[in-house]
Amino acid sequence: MKTPQKFILKEHAAHARMIYNPSLWQQLPHILAYPLKGHALPLLIISSVVFSMILNSIFQSLLGIYALMTFLSLTLKYAYIVLEKTSFGYAVAPMLTFDMWNSSNQRPLKQLFFLMIVFTIAHWVQNLAGDIPAQFILAFGILLTPASAVIIATENSLFHALNPWKLILLVKRVGIVYLLISVLFSLPVLLILFFQSLPLLFRIMGIIYLLIMTFHLLGFVIYHHRDSFGLIVSFSPEIEAEAKEKAQNKQLNNVLYEVHVLASGGRTKNAIEELFAKLPDLGDTLDINKKLFARMSLWEEKKVVLAQGQHYISLLIQKKRLSEALNIFQSCFEMSVHFKPKNAFQILPLTTIAYQEKRYSSALQLVQDFSTRYPNHPDSIAIEFLSAKLLGEHFNQYDKAKAIMRQLLESKEHPLYPEIKKYALFLAKYKF
Repeated sequence: MKTPQKFILKEHAAHARMIYNPSLWQQLPHILAYPLKGHALPLLIISSVVFSMILNSIFQSLLGIYALMTFLSLTLKYAYIVLEKTSFGYAVAPMLTFDMWNSSNQRPLKQLFFLMIVFTIAHWVQNLAGDIPAQFILAFGILLTPASAVIIATENSLFHALNPWKLILLVKRVGIVYLLISVLFSLPVLLILFFQSLPLLFRIMGIIYLLIMTFHLLGFVIYHHRDSFGLIVSFSPEIEAEAKEKAQNKQLNNVLYEVHVLASGGRTKNAIEELFAKLPDLGDTLDINKKLFARMSLWEEKKVVLAQGQHYISLLIQKKRLSEALNIFQSCFEMSVHFKPKNAFQILPLTTIAYQEKRYSSALQLVQDFSTRYPNHPDSIAIEFLSAKLLGEHFNQYDKAKAIMRQLLESKEHPLYPEIKKYALFLAKYKF
């Protein structure tokens, strides 16, 4: 049966909320609600009712003990699946399947062996050194139980779970949050021992809730330490970004193909119109424009890339990335000596950055014939002043520089006039 689209979207939203939110405290409401939603809720309700009925009727018999062990096994198997799935990036409760209950899924049994070994060692120490060292060993073993659960869930290895050094390293990686997890791990036991006055149904429901919630919490913490554990996850910001980039590249290739067909067929105007019509769908980001410019620069037909280059330069200037904008201008100028920025107001910032970076040829290319092309432009005085500096200081064209300065000296009301006057005197006295 196919999963309805609305449920798929909800699942992806839940995954995204978890993978992009490493803060435990922000995610905590969703962690607490985890056993009460999705596939976990039926397990919580049905198991609680069924097993409370069984235990109420035959708790004192051997069959009751068997039922209790079965209940714990089934619940723990599901809890380990929850831990595993969460640590791999799944934020919703896994579906109940027969594979979870099969004989090969013996992680609860491995956890039981771990606890038996802890209690055995504690008992052995008690016989050798007394109660206090034994209690210390027991407390230490119980403290490491959540760490062992992680290793059993993710590696399915009892041998690795019994490695104290590996467990201690895991605790160190998780940090202070591990203490909270250890406390939560002990709550089901406390519920059994100290809340016997509660109806059995509520106690069982509380135990199942705490197990699922705690294992989900542990999985969340492990997921956000995945790099240190070397986990290969199903969902992550990196995977999502890679998938998004692949989809974007596919869309980009389709647009480039359509535009190239038009351009190579001599329909340059249509190609440019098609490109800018599709650009918003691609996102029209700096990254997209960078890819477009790099790809279209290789085409034999240059008019399309020059039009896109003007747009790309505009975006870069808006983002104050003037050096990059200047690089694109230079590339476009090499394709066509007639290339100019799209807007006259873009010339001054580009010329200024070119002058600052000592890219004097690019600066001169930008300012050539500015006054002729844009008479009475607000930036004309500043640009002509830069032009005079370029010609005089870096291209040895002193006469042209002096001629420009004579014209600029007439602009006595301009804010740059004091600098213009000072530089004109400098030119009159010195030759370079």
